[in-house]
Amino acid sequence: MTEGVFTFSVGDFKCVSISDGSQKIDAQALPTFFIGSTAEEMARALRQHGLSPESHDLQSNCLLIDTGDERILVDSGGGSVYHSVLGKVVPGLAAAGYQPGDVDAIVLTHGHLDHVCGGIDKDGALVFPNARQIMARGEWEYWTEETDATAMGARFVDDVQFTQDCLRAMWSQMQLIEPGDDIAPGVRAIPTPGHTRDHISLAVASGAGRLICVADTMDLPIHIEQTTWHPDWDEEPQEGLRSRRMLLRRAVAENALIHAFHFPFPGVGYVREDGDGWRFEALA
Repeated sequence: MTEGVFTFSVGDFKCVSISDGSQKIDAQALPTFFIGSTAEEMARALRQHGLSPESHDLQSNCLLIDTGDERILVDSGGGSVYHSVLGKVVPGLAAAGYQPGDVDAIVLTHGHLDHVCGGIDKDGALVFPNARQIMARGEWEYWTEETDATAMGARFVDDVQFTQDCLRAMWSQMQLIEPGDDIAPGVRAIPTPGHTRDHISLAVASGAGRLICVADTMDLPIHIEQTTWHPDWDEEPQEGLRSRRMLLRRAVAENALIHAFHFPFPGVGYVREDGDGWRFEALA
């Protein structure tokens, strides 16, 4: 396995998890991932998962799905323009044998900059020249037409403005869909609102193989075990928790792999029932 590149199969589809890089989360910011927990509960969960309470490297894992007919990238990452530690998707693709021009479609699960801004380079040019950028219509409208950059608070103004600029620069490539639409044969959007207003996940099916791209419905394996905890920036937390539980139930029922954007690389594994709840079993 090339560092930051992990290849696996879903039926006849070739899938590649590609690290876009990782961001350092310090001790002050770490509790914001576990709203709903007490300090003691969070500390115990971190110990059980072998995680430090002082810092955490938050991964960004994009996914390439090669169906044989189309090459579909799930999220383009944050790119290196705004986050210098990100922007590793293109070299990761090259390591897996693909060039940016080979990508036919990019599914943008939601509008946060670490998921969408990898599609624009430092000169404002399109990184993936032949790709359709696919996004839920409501998510596009929220970010580009309805949201003022100041609406989410002063500390997010630059992030929101950067996201809006990136999305608008990709308008010529944009294909707006409704949550639940088919993306390609064997690839369908799943409406999973909560993290953002029109966040989508993906269901992938080929032969007997099943995969669910859960995107940001859960940020860490702890969130599979603790389904009442959520990150501070979920826009509609209770709706997001419902979306998460729905995906976990579906993953178990279908014996589907999941791919999670922020789980430790490569972010691929199974959801297993564990008493009255669930746990994550990483793919070896």
